[in-house]
Amino acid sequence: MVKLLVFLFTISSLAKAQQSAQMLADILEQKGVIGSSERARVRSVGNEDGVRILAVILKERGLLNTDELARISLAPAAVPSIPATYDAAAQAPPVPQQRRASEPIPLLAKIPIHVYGTILLNSFSNASLTNNQDIASFAGKQGSDVTGGDKNFGMTSRQSRFGIKYTGPQVDGGRLSGTVEFDFNAGSATVANGADYFIPRMRLAFGRLDWQNFSLEAGQDWAIFAPLNPTSLSSYAVAPLNASGNLWVREPQLRAEFQRSFSDTSKIVYQIAATDPNEGDNPSTFNSTRVPGIGERGRIPAFESRVAYTDSAMTFGLSGHYGRGKNAGPIGTRNVQTGVDSWGVAGDWSVPVGKMLIFTGKAYEGRALGAYAGSLGQSVLPVGTVGEHGVETRGGWTQAQVNFTRQWQTNLVYGIDLPNPHQLTAGLRDKSQTYFGM
Repeated sequence: MVKLLVFLFTISSLAKAQQSAQMLADILEQKGVIGSSERARVRSVGNEDGVRILAVILKERGLLNTDELARISLAPAAVPSIPATYDAAAQAPPVPQQRRASEPIPLLAKIPIHVYGTILLNSFSNASLTNNQDIASFAGKQGSDVTGGDKNFGMTSRQSRFGIKYTGPQVDGGRLSGTVEFDFNAGSATVANGADYFIPRMRLAFGRLDWQNFSLEAGQDWAIFAPLNPTSLSSYAVAPLNASGNLWVREPQLRAEFQRSFSDTSKIVYQIAATDPNEGDNPSTFNSTRVPGIGERGRIPAFESRVAYTDSAMTFGLSGHYGRGKNAGPIGTRNVQTGVDSWGVAGDWSVPVGKMLIFTGKAYEGRALGAYAGSLGQSVLPVGTVGEHGVETRGGWTQAQVNFTRQWQTNLVYGIDLPNPHQLTAGLRDKSQTYFGM
């Protein structure tokens, strides 16, 4: 961590001397120190303000202290605080404040890791039946629960999360790093008072090697297909607008990333990955063993790719997914197997309008995207039905983020998912839409 502080301070000094705050923001985002929303904020202001914003972000994350800010001629009183915003694709959570140089340095400070986390308490009130009362994805009809459970109130802290980031040495010229992150959304204990005894769940577990224009990654991370997420403080365990227009998943993968810069403000990033071929047909009951699903029976990985262009604070991305699976089941006295092609195409964007307003969003179309929360969990229907080859779906979401000041913002979001009704059987859901503000 001490080496990381020296590295970050050196880069900050260089940015001030060369007036290149935007380039510095790009470097820090690539290294996972800041998120894409923070990089966009730096790019939306001038160089001097950009250096000030970066300095405050580093201080709030424990990577700079007051004395170090003074060494780069940034008085803390003159620099307003920057709010932390949720970026599911690349958000680097806050870390504990470091001790002053005059205090004893604990053993952990000598190890190139830092521990981070978020303690989150959610309270909720529902007026209709939902699939999950505290992190609802879709609702049922009012009055459909004879026990009266469709109207309920509760509280939970199970969306709290913690993680460990490792920054290691150079390996063949590339910087080695890794992340492991958990929350408590794997279920609750089956005891009388187990409603609040939540089981830890792995969210992220990956290692990376980063060179100047190339990166390799292996492990479980956010998918590169349709990666952008809306901003929310009420939905951490699953991405906001889950099953309502937002495709997302954290999945095992082997990933390669390439980038080419055209100037200090513009670049193209290309990503490609081989992933676990999950098609969203996992059992709904607890199981300590894993049996082959529809995707695994296809006997090859799924594949994803994405290309994105960034110019200043504006970004446009186009991504794709393909997986080959095999559906199986009885028809009368025969056991039948049939192929399933899981595919998807998605576009995402982030467009600032002045200094106060940012429009972000995503649009997609595909088939058998249940692993990404598409088609309302109705990814592949049983053999012999109209959806046996996979259910097609389309949808997306849009968000308007208004930044009144550097400390205050509001977000207005709408999302919709529309499975193909001609591939659904009677009684299944053919539409899910959600709108919220925060």
